[in-house]
Amino acid sequence: MSNRTETLGGLRAEIDALDDQLHDLLIRRTEITRSIAKVKHAASDSGEKRAPAIHPAREAQILYRLLARHKGDLPRRVVVRIWREIIAASLQGQTKFQVHVFTGDNQMAFLDLAHAHFGSLTPVRGHSRASAVVQECALEVDSLGVVPLPDMEEQGVPWWAQLAAPGQSGPRIIAKLPFIVHPEENQPTAFAIGPVEHEPSGDDTTLVLIETEAGLSRASLNTLLKAAGLETSLISAGQATEKGGDGILLLAVNGFVPANDPRLAALQTAAGDAVLRVTPVGGYANPIVLVPVAR
Repeated sequence: MSNRTETLGGLRAEIDALDDQLHDLLIRRTEITRSIAKVKHAASDSGEKRAPAIHPAREAQILYRLLARHKGDLPRRVVVRIWREIIAASLQGQTKFQVHVFTGDNQMAFLDLAHAHFGSLTPVRGHSRASAVVQECALEVDSLGVVPLPDMEEQGVPWWAQLAAPGQSGPRIIAKLPFIVHPEENQPTAFAIGPVEHEPSGDDTTLVLIETEAGLSRASLNTLLKAAGLETSLISAGQATEKGGDGILLLAVNGFVPANDPRLAALQTAAGDAVLRVTPVGGYANPIVLVPVAR
């Protein structure tokens, strides 16, 4: 019995020592985050464009790397949750932000998604309309938002019609939530939006908004897209104005598509007046899909 007690005590002592090491590393990580914030503020004070605190692509790369090296019994979703809290705390150390969340139709699950991704202590405000979330994010420079995935066919002007093009001020799609997905669970999904330029993570999906004349059929548009080298899938369709008329489409394109991508220019040239606008409106690092355990 005494040998077992000593062994158990030794193991607990080892855990205590490891906890101290982990804590010391977290303290050091926070110190580095503060230094990053000082460098950014110094650059801003010298006249350089202010660098955003949030970098979704960088955050995804951190998680991709950690999950690729992960082993053992600790679930990968727990690893993601731990690091999302660490990342959120680091962001709050650089700038104070809040998250606007769609909670219409009693969609409380989106609050859980917001806290899981942006931190359990991050201030959150609920809104009954997704368009209100976009508007608040446009008004508040440091605000982020969580909105539902749009319906395939939207009635009237959809919330995603308000998203900003590259180089413009305003929110864009920056993430798809949750970041880690179990295919056998009925998890709610959403888009995160914020005033951040889309950057490549290495495994991306880009969202492109296309506004077309009323007479252009989707079959004709698909032909033009393929001719331009763009393999797309339809996310949603809506109207450009409340009065109807020209249609707008939100398309997903595999990979990172910058604003100056020659394929976008080729599409615009080939379509002529039939396509009024083609612009990326953000994108996201593709979520990690867990492999189900064989039974």
